[in-house]
Parts: sequence; C-alpha cells; structure tokens
Amino acid sequence: EEETNFWRKGITVLFCHNGVEEILEHLFFECPSVVGRWFALGITWEENANVHQKIYLAKQTFMQPFFMEIFMVAAWCIWNERNALIFNGKIPNIASWKSAFKKEVKDHFIRIKPCLLQSIRCWLNAL
Repeated sequence: EEETNFWRKGITVLFCHNGVEEILEHLFFECPSVVGRWFALGITWEENANVHQKIYLAKQTFMQPFFMEIFMVAAWCIWNERNALIFNGKIPNIASWKSAFKKEVKDHFIRIKPCLLQSIRCWLNAL
C-alpha cells in the first residue's frame, strides 16, 4: 500500500529543521516554510480540515477561476524545492521558489485554457 507517510523510509521534513515526520499534509499544507509560499500566492489553508476540504475551501477563498492550475504548479515547485534540498543540498529560499514558480506557470501557458491566460498573466505579474 502506497502511503503519504515517508517516515517509514526515514524521511523527515527538512524545511522545518525539527525532525517533523514528513507526511503529505505536513509537507504541502502545514510546514511553516511551505505555508509562507502558499501565502505569497494568496492561498491559505484551513487548519482543522482534511486535504480535500483544505483544497475545496482554499479554492472558494482564492477568488480566481484558475485555482487548480496555480495549486498544481505550486505543489510541484514545493516538491522540486524539497528534492533540490535532499539531493543537491540547495537551501530553500522563498525568493528563488517564487521565481521558479513563475517560470513554471509560464511554461504551462500552452496547457492552460485560453480563456484563463490573460487573467493568469495579470495575476502572475502582480505577485
């Protein structure tokens, strides 16, 4: 059974520097460093909710029709930043993460619905 618990594999959340067990919820929604990245995008998470509820509620408060596009790219960038720390020793930095996020969103313009492109461009430029 594939779990969201990496603890059994000896993996802890390196962003936290306190040996917190790396589970999906903590890595993507609760880790203070990661919460700051989401906040920079205007996304906040309900603390006492499961993953599906967190995403649903954040989508309601994001107030843009392209929440899922932003959510998926941001989560991917968080994962890449985590891997860069683990495998390359690259220290996480919100400025470099934000830059990588913007580049990744732009790289996905070809996949984004044409009706959303202009609003995403404006939103991205305002970050």
